[in-house]
Amino acid sequence: MKIIKILALCLLSCLLWACPERSEAYITLVNKSDQNIVYQEYRDFGHTFSDALFQCSVGAVEIQKRTSVVIESLDYAGWKADFNYTPCIQFLIMDEQTYSRYMFEPCDTIRKYVPILHRYRVSLEDMEQANWTIVYPPEGEN
Repeated sequence: MKIIKILALCLLSCLLWACPERSEAYITLVNKSDQNIVYQEYRDFGHTFSDALFQCSVGAVEIQKRTSVVIESLDYAGWKADFNYTPCIQFLIMDEQTYSRYMFEPCDTIRKYVPILHRYRVSLEDMEQANWTIVYPPEGEN
């Protein structure tokens, strides 16, 4: 009987350890605007960003108007671990219709004709203060 209790406690411990906190496992990106948007997430593990350039090697993800998406961290360790490798993560917001028109064009064409509506450059501290949520458009720009 003692062995069964110990095994049950070990199993429960493993299950609880395997479930990271939601605030650390996900970033929620909320689109409060009246237009569909796309976002591009970029993590540069070598250095920080000086420009808000569209990255050709990274795709963009659509967010319907007045909805949100949940962005998972790279692995089970959570976003705090991701921020150990890069000081900031960049999120570029673009209009979905414009992006769709040019998405298969060369990168310089996309950069020329698809404007960046907003650029978020967030750190671990920024995300903790914002409760792991990014809102577009930012407060005061509605």
